[in-house]
Amino acid sequence: MDDARATRLRIRQAAFALAERMDWHEIGLGAIGAQAGIRPVSLMQYAHSKASILQDFARDIDAAMVLLFEKYPPEGSPHDRLFDVILKRLEIMQPYKRVIASVLMRPLAQGSEGLRLFQSVTETVDWMVNAARVEAEPAWQGLGRFGLSRAYLKVLSAWSKDEDPGLARTMAALDRALRDAERLNLRAGSLFAVASGFASATLAFARQFFEERKKT
Repeated sequence: MDDARATRLRIRQAAFALAERMDWHEIGLGAIGAQAGIRPVSLMQYAHSKASILQDFARDIDAAMVLLFEKYPPEGSPHDRLFDVILKRLEIMQPYKRVIASVLMRPLAQGSEGLRLFQSVTETVDWMVNAARVEAEPAWQGLGRFGLSRAYLKVLSAWSKDEDPGLARTMAALDRALRDAERLNLRAGSLFAVASGFASATLAFARQFFEERKKT
């Protein structure tokens, strides 16, 4: 492991140690630096924000998830494959459950930090879609990715509060969230098709109208 990577992990471990004891939103970069034994000027080089610490963590989890499903491809319907991928991702994150619960104590932060965190979620969703091999499925393209992001955040919240070792509530929430997202995607696709049909019909009428006007 190179020095930069080791330093980032040290900073992450310090931040997560603090998050075990307090609300993530109450933790400052100064406290993280002090916990890690790193001067602020050095901290800036490896973690310019708390959001960047979470982004770095999310990419490591994404990598572990993708590697697992490269070795053991998911099976079944698109719904089943996504279900398995998301559930396995939660299992990979199990050691950090209290930290994630701390982050979720409040909605995504406002401003640039909130944008970075939302971008991180959308990147994770892209990798979940890849791992589940549903990239070619119409339901999970375009607006479908937004619906899946929303579903994933709902499930993440349910999981963070689920004390059952069998994760019964989490699995029920995951199944429900995926089905709701699928229905929403199909409805959005139908509305888009209707709107496209209306637009095409309007354009055809306009062309016919102007062609007839030219003849008169």
